[in-house]
Amino acid sequence: MTEPVTCDRRGPVTVMARASLLAVALAAIPGVAHGGMAAQEAVEVAGTVVDDATGEPIEGATVRLADASGSARETTTGPDGAFAFAQVTRGTYTLAVRRLGYELLSTPLEVGAQEPSRLDVRLTPQAIPLEPLEVGVEGRPPDLVESGFYDRMEEGWGVFFEPEWIEASKVGFVLLRDYLWVLQNRAPLSRCEKVPVYLDRRPIGTTPGWGTDDSYPGGIFTVGLDRLPPLLDEMSVSDLGAAEVYQPGTKIPMFAWTFTTAVCGAVILWSDWTARLPEIPKIEVKLCESRGRPGEVALDGFVEDEVTEVRLPAAHVSASYANPEDPDGLERVETVVRTDSLGRYRVCDLPEGVVMHLTPEYGPHAGGPMVALAAAGGDALRLPVRVTSPATITGMVLNEATSALIEGARIVLVDTDFRTVTNAAGRFSLEDLPPGSYTIRAVCAGHTGSPQEVELVDGGNIAVVLRLRATDLARRGTCSV
Repeated sequence: MTEPVTCDRRGPVTVMARASLLAVALAAIPGVAHGGMAAQEAVEVAGTVVDDATGEPIEGATVRLADASGSARETTTGPDGAFAFAQVTRGTYTLAVRRLGYELLSTPLEVGAQEPSRLDVRLTPQAIPLEPLEVGVEGRPPDLVESGFYDRMEEGWGVFFEPEWIEASKVGFVLLRDYLWVLQNRAPLSRCEKVPVYLDRRPIGTTPGWGTDDSYPGGIFTVGLDRLPPLLDEMSVSDLGAAEVYQPGTKIPMFAWTFTTAVCGAVILWSDWTARLPEIPKIEVKLCESRGRPGEVALDGFVEDEVTEVRLPAAHVSASYANPEDPDGLERVETVVRTDSLGRYRVCDLPEGVVMHLTPEYGPHAGGPMVALAAAGGDALRLPVRVTSPATITGMVLNEATSALIEGARIVLVDTDFRTVTNAAGRFSLEDLPPGSYTIRAVCAGHTGSPQEVELVDGGNIAVVLRLRATDLARRGTCSV
């Protein structure tokens, strides 16, 4: 059974879940099976994310399920666009789906005892500039968009201070620490003695709260805050570009969520370079219209970044083919077209059956030549250009007790298809990774260990050391496969 769920301005969505009762588990708990407590029901919320324009499944979309208290679970869609959340209890949730190159979708979701219906999520394509070349996101800095700042602001997570407001209000201040009271006056913090402060996802220190009282005993929620790096004291207000302030009990981004921030709130700052809006001339591109003459066809396609798969607006596509009217076959017909705001291109009025040679360019970046046959009703041709430089993670896996290197450990980037295995020296390398935030972990039979969070920048290389604890089932020196 399917049932429509009202969505925000981004469009409707439908949901499905398969019921699974917890009666067996609850019956095993003393006092539950015979104490008159009804078994709590849970369901699996599952569905598929597809491109609204083409109907094709979208791989790598982030799906977030948040309850009314702000607690959230996240997963990533697979190659078939599918996702699932197991053991979801009844209640009111917010389902948000995000993917580079598409508009954010957010909708309320009611999960009850009855069997709900299957999720059919359709995302609308949206081009996102990767470099300040020729086309930008009007009014919003691309790096700040990529940080999720505006997504959270539209969902009403906390109190947000946009770059224009920050620029106007920081006049007359020198130190960033002194300026924070301006933000606190607009969004009062908790009564905790200290509140964590983050800059570009990293902790940089603390700012005073509003003191303590009986509800917030001094020091009880500030354990470990003294160990945060004191970078806040060294920073100038000119370094600040945007800010988010979260009060206790509100939703907090996963990168800043801890027991302390959940109870005391958090101040999240974004640097000036992140919030800077590049001055980019606006270019409007209209695709050509075929004249419909007999024997002529049009060739359609799109240009996208090879690493992130973000579609590229205002890219150039050089197209050429051998003139069929030249008896010697030496003359070539050449033309250049540009992609529109969604990264699409079209070459019109081509003789049907000619072999096309296409080369995409995006600013200083050029893609390899592609060959295609001009035919009626052909599929859209993808032209990749490597704009983003891929990142690399290298490292080693050690036995936590002996520091011995472990061979054959599987290395996994959680919720992605990136994985590898350590070599005989216990070392590994993951290459050609898109920039972004990842969770990396080592998996080895007979061993346990904790994952690590890593942040990859464009073209960056990060080295990590993963430590595993051996159990009684571990083999000496290597992992059981």
